[in-house]
Amino acid sequence: MTGKTLVALLALTTAVHASPPAEWMGVPDAAAAYVDDPVFGGRVAVYQAGPSVSSPPAEAVILVHGLGKAAARDWSKVVPALAGRYRVLAIDLPGFGQSDKGNHHYSPDNFARVLDAVVEKRVPGRFTLIGHSMGGSVALAYVAAYPQRVGRLILVDTAGVLHRSVYIESVAQAAMQRAISPDSPWFERLKRAIRSRAENWPLQDEIAIERAGVRQRFLGGDPSAISAFAMTGHDFSRAVRAIAAPTLIIWGTEDMIAPLRTGQALASAIPGARLTVIEGAGHAPMLQFPDRFNPLVLDEIDGQPFAAPPYALQSATVTGNRTARCSRQRDQEFSGDYESLVLDNCPDARISNARVGRLQAAHSTVRIVNSSIRDGIDAKDSRLELTGGTVGGRLTLDATSVDAAATRFESDAIAANSGDVQVVLRLSLAESSRPGYTPRPLHDIFRLAPGKTLIR
Repeated sequence: MTGKTLVALLALTTAVHASPPAEWMGVPDAAAAYVDDPVFGGRVAVYQAGPSVSSPPAEAVILVHGLGKAAARDWSKVVPALAGRYRVLAIDLPGFGQSDKGNHHYSPDNFARVLDAVVEKRVPGRFTLIGHSMGGSVALAYVAAYPQRVGRLILVDTAGVLHRSVYIESVAQAAMQRAISPDSPWFERLKRAIRSRAENWPLQDEIAIERAGVRQRFLGGDPSAISAFAMTGHDFSRAVRAIAAPTLIIWGTEDMIAPLRTGQALASAIPGARLTVIEGAGHAPMLQFPDRFNPLVLDEIDGQPFAAPPYALQSATVTGNRTARCSRQRDQEFSGDYESLVLDNCPDARISNARVGRLQAAHSTVRIVNSSIRDGIDAKDSRLELTGGTVGGRLTLDATSVDAAATRFESDAIAANSGDVQVVLRLSLAESSRPGYTPRPLHDIFRLAPGKTLIR
């Protein structure tokens, strides 16, 4: 062995065992170290800033990043704002950043186990957990598995919690809107093609993800691809409704990766959750507008009174006898109380923060957000998109598709097909709940043949 070879080997060994760089945290005395990962068998990079020992001990804040090469560095503009008062820990999740990478089952549940292994010996008691994008999904999996550890939860533009077919369609639609005008005749055709492909994905998640050979064949063994596939296939419908920690949801209004609807769904499903939006922000508001993002986070951790009330519409009876009818009008909006609401040939109608006795829709596209429908919905040749809220009676559908996220159905039957063609219901984070029965989560695609009824 030559001297140059020995020097090279020593340099390589030193590099392998060196600590990951911590300069990106932008604060004095920031530190980083490699920690053994008991889940995947490698090492993960862990970063720390702020007071580590004080009397009383400083409250801890754990930061979990999303997809992307930057990994924990996505928090570079947040750490300096937090480190003056709090002990801040960030982690490069396995497969990302400075952590070891491989063809592993990078699921939200497995990431949560890694996170627990990191914080268990380093953070006594409860802490604030903040997750962005995929990190929000990991945070949801963590609080479901270790609820006693999370004192406060902050979710930022969380990706992947809606049903995979819904999520894929929303991302594809955002991309199409950049390239094709929504008024183009091709726009709806592309949407239908994407929706059909997503609804008929050929692989079962457990086969595609749990087997290394299948992960390699279909996802190239790539950590980002595996993580994204596992994230979008995870069912959070039961977990979100069990969260007891105070929860703040922060969202960018212009997010094209995880549209605002996802934040509205989470805020509807998590008990007492509050939603605040940052106007003009995209998928990473903490990087784009730290001057607006950081004060929201600091106020939340400090326990300061927050202006936004719980997001979900409070249960109440319809007041008054107001009725409304939309006929051949586009972009009509409705809010407040209606004993009945009729939509006839009304594309892009929107019902928000409303209490409606009976809703009828024909030849219309309707978005229903954070609203309650007391006596169900009659719909013919329409498309219904529900986000949050409740439906007290059944959906009577004739040639109508339904996309419901975080909606609670409170009747003996969810839907009945009264027409001559199959109808499809895509339910994400939804729930069937009625007196005398245990609530049942609904996170699946349901196809109803003519004359059939969906009872859950």
